[in-house]
Amino acid sequence: MRLHRFYINTPLEHTREIIDDEKLIHQWRDVFRYNVGSEVIVFDGSGTEFDAVIEKLNNREAELRLVSEREGIVPDREVVLYQSLIKKDKMEWVVEKATELGVSKIIPIISERSEKKGLNLERARRIAIEASEQCGRADVPVLGSIMGLEECIMGAEGEKIVFDITGEPFSSSVIHNIYPISLFVGPEGGWTEKEIEIFKESNAKIFSLGKLTLRAETAAIVALTTSKLPD
Repeated sequence: MRLHRFYINTPLEHTREIIDDEKLIHQWRDVFRYNVGSEVIVFDGSGTEFDAVIEKLNNREAELRLVSEREGIVPDREVVLYQSLIKKDKMEWVVEKATELGVSKIIPIISERSEKKGLNLERARRIAIEASEQCGRADVPVLGSIMGLEECIMGAEGEKIVFDITGEPFSSSVIHNIYPISLFVGPEGGWTEKEIEIFKESNAKIFSLGKLTLRAETAAIVALTTSKLPD
């Protein structure tokens, strides 16, 4: 039987671990109907995962016995997705799928045409955690605070790749053996001419994802997929 994977928000450093995460305990007791003796896989985001047995479980806490340890799956290329804010449900979808595709960090950004309602970062982080649990990653991508465009450009690491319909065709060969890389995906309506000029002044490379105009959330996933994540 396939064991379910769960993220533990504290370092797993001992043979026996006490878990007091209320949401996780509720999930184990009331959703999965686990009991003493139930087996699970747990990870703390450090890249290692453990087979574990539930030794105690009540409505306040659980006790885990870590049975075996192994190196988990962690994407080996550092890729940061700078995603201009779009509608809440679409932004959350991008967080989920980007996690599954192996992105290492997601930074929501404010641009001239971005959505102004912001993003519930706590909820978005929960979505990233659940996506990591589901897809088999042994880490969780960092979800950064909402930032302005120019601040993001200044802080971006490695090669800066900007996606805009006016750019040259993009292919994975452009970033072959280059890391870290920072991918910038615009909002609905795309980047403004002023923003494109700011990118160019920062020596960012402008690329297109094809002749068709993609929705912002589609562009983010196509960009990551074309970048062949993980290697």
